[in-house]
Amino acid sequence: MKIRTTKTALIAVASVAALALSACGGGGGSPQGGQGIAKNITIEAVNDQTGPVAYAGVGASKGAQLAVDQVNGQHYLGDGVTLTLDQVDTAGEIDRAVSEMTKTMADDKVSAILGPTMAQQAAAVAPMVGQRKVPTVFTQSGADGVVVNDYTFRATAPMESYYDIAAKWLGANGLKDVSVIYNATYPTFANLGKTVFPKEAEANGIKIGQSIEVQSTTQDFTGQAQRIAQAAPRAVVMMLIASQSVTFMKQLRQAGYTGQIVGTSVQGSGNVASAGAAAEGLVYPVDFSAAMEGETSKQFTEAFVAKYGQKPDAYAAEGFDAIWWIARAIKASNDSSRMGIQRGLVKVASEGFPGAMGELTFDGNDMRVTGAIVKWSGGKESIVR
Repeated sequence: MKIRTTKTALIAVASVAALALSACGGGGGSPQGGQGIAKNITIEAVNDQTGPVAYAGVGASKGAQLAVDQVNGQHYLGDGVTLTLDQVDTAGEIDRAVSEMTKTMADDKVSAILGPTMAQQAAAVAPMVGQRKVPTVFTQSGADGVVVNDYTFRATAPMESYYDIAAKWLGANGLKDVSVIYNATYPTFANLGKTVFPKEAEANGIKIGQSIEVQSTTQDFTGQAQRIAQAAPRAVVMMLIASQSVTFMKQLRQAGYTGQIVGTSVQGSGNVASAGAAAEGLVYPVDFSAAMEGETSKQFTEAFVAKYGQKPDAYAAEGFDAIWWIARAIKASNDSSRMGIQRGLVKVASEGFPGAMGELTFDGNDMRVTGAIVKWSGGKESIVR
């Protein structure tokens, strides 16, 4: 782990004379000097590497490191320019995320940040990012209150922006009588369960018979599973974190329910494998799957397998696209300072670019994707829409 400094970053007041679309490899002074592209550029990942949602932070950091390797290997930012990724663990704690982000933003060697994946952490640090003017690209963190100023960006399409494809799939397959269970502690799931899915359900002729709230501390779903099984809906829409979903599906099947279960991208990339037969046939919308066949998605998957010996998950794809967004930003502005990266991120977002998740577009500083419906069967994902 790198040694931190507390020296305040100096942001140059003189803007670069012209934007260049090709890398120049200049800038031998301070990385925040605003004098072109520095020889050494540091990005710091501040996200969960341990704790209940570590899978999101670990995946994002793996994808990010692959992107860093590619940027350096291709000399994308110019000969002699080295991009470095440092890592800090927020361990699922909001206070720790605030503390680590504060330290990172005070380190003038850090030009940009890959931010926390947990929505509560991200929302807590987002105002600080704007105050300190450090470009921060969040992955996951799909709730409101994250993309709130000129220096906050998100390389994950909010789940609500593509979850409509789940309701359309249910409607198209005649599964119009459903029960919903969601984790009300997590803002993303609370919004989906209370507002987004009911609206989409109505638009697709779907009737919600039960809507059940649970908390992050809920580990036993016996009562909820029995209620749902007795109601016997055609489908169950499940908005739970990975560990909860495994337990819930097992208990739901044990209660005698044999209908369709629909999840979220959190269940993707094998997170439901430990549920065994209870997860067979599970369907869920995702922003990325290793089963995607678009050219840039396939290239990413092949490169990830070559580096790590395993298929990538959605979190890895998001981290990968976040770093390439930053790299493109540096090249677009010809400036690796914090101010230069911020300007470049805005410019790249205005044009979009092809990434691991396909053709990426943006609503302001917020990423958008088409999304896909996948089915978990036989221990692997396949695209069904």
